[in-house]
Amino acid sequence: MRFLLVNNHCISDPTAGVTHSLRTMVEWLADAGHACQVLTTARFESPVTFTIEDHLRARAVALPPLPSRGRRAKQFGKKPRVADRPVVRYAVGTVPVTLLLTRHNDESRPDRAEATQFLSLLDQLLDDFAPDQLIACNGHPMILEAMQRARSRGITTAFAVRGFGYYEARYFKDVDHAFTCSQYLTDLYREQVGLISTPLEPPIDWSIVVAPTESRAFVTFVNPAPHKGLLLFARLADMLGSRRPDIPVLVVQSGESGGALNGIPGIDFSRYPQIMAAPPVPTPADYFALTRILLVPSVWPEPFGRVAAEAMINGIPPLVGDRGALPHVVGGDFANGGGGRVLPIPEWMTHESTRLPSEQEVEPWYEAVCALWDDPALYQAMAARARHLAEERYSEDLSRRQHVEYFTSLKAGRRPIASTSSD
Repeated sequence: MRFLLVNNHCISDPTAGVTHSLRTMVEWLADAGHACQVLTTARFESPVTFTIEDHLRARAVALPPLPSRGRRAKQFGKKPRVADRPVVRYAVGTVPVTLLLTRHNDESRPDRAEATQFLSLLDQLLDDFAPDQLIACNGHPMILEAMQRARSRGITTAFAVRGFGYYEARYFKDVDHAFTCSQYLTDLYREQVGLISTPLEPPIDWSIVVAPTESRAFVTFVNPAPHKGLLLFARLADMLGSRRPDIPVLVVQSGESGGALNGIPGIDFSRYPQIMAAPPVPTPADYFALTRILLVPSVWPEPFGRVAAEAMINGIPPLVGDRGALPHVVGGDFANGGGGRVLPIPEWMTHESTRLPSEQEVEPWYEAVCALWDDPALYQAMAARARHLAEERYSEDLSRRQHVEYFTSLKAGRRPIASTSSD
């Protein structure tokens, strides 16, 4: 079969979880003997500290000359417009990529000329590559238009639902099949918009996740951002710092979260030398090599929760919140056969909350950390269960097979929503 992936974010972005999953999917399809190509833009999913030019040069991709902003083109008597943007061609794995070198990273600023050029590139690929299936992600208007153009040619369309907000039937008007990253998200969209979708847990590259065991000494919290549970963690860290100075805590910052802990009123982490911060690292294995227990106190409903699954792959017990997909990702609480602990998030807490939870509200988290730290038998039992469940659910062989079987089974002419008249 022939597969074309169309995305509005740079397919080789090393910092983006969603894009990394999509890239892995097409690489696996190519490995299975299918012809694959990618059409993408130069935008990144989130703010980064490097430019697209830096990123491409690091991949040894030759850059074409950039057009001058002031250069205008007069063609066929039409209104002059900015000249077409350069197109870069390279590969991810063995998969050819066509990348439109979009001018800026802010996709909220519409650029009709760029959208027109992107869709022109799409038409060329539909003509020349002639895919059997178009896989799309992102609700950007030009991605929706790409699905419409593909479907009008009888090409099967598969739409990746990786987050929230697609609660109108119009997003699925030209979709034959929808797939999500978790049973939680599949159930949510079934309730919200009547969407019939298939949960496909994201691919996980074990080669960048599995870490050595000899230096695992910290209780680790990754990405100290408000929606990841920064304030709950802050209260927990303060409790551990004052009551259990023997338990070292590591905070792994992201590119956007640096200094977040220092801005929390009422807590002075400088009093606790056992609480340390680390800068962003290239791969998850870099911080899992130091991690004995992982904290995932997200206050927003995680669509999946990759870091918890990655901890289980390493045999590291994850302590996760009770919202979103996290309880399912770890297989439930250890007491009920799961691979981690599922702990309560105070009902009032959201990503917009500005006050710290009380010590009483965070006591279950404190007790769970101390129990694992103080009881080697409990720790070993939970670590072994986590690793066993990870091998059953997240092994690369299983995930490859599931993804290839799913995409190669899809047929055109389906409707994931019974009626789209409500849009």
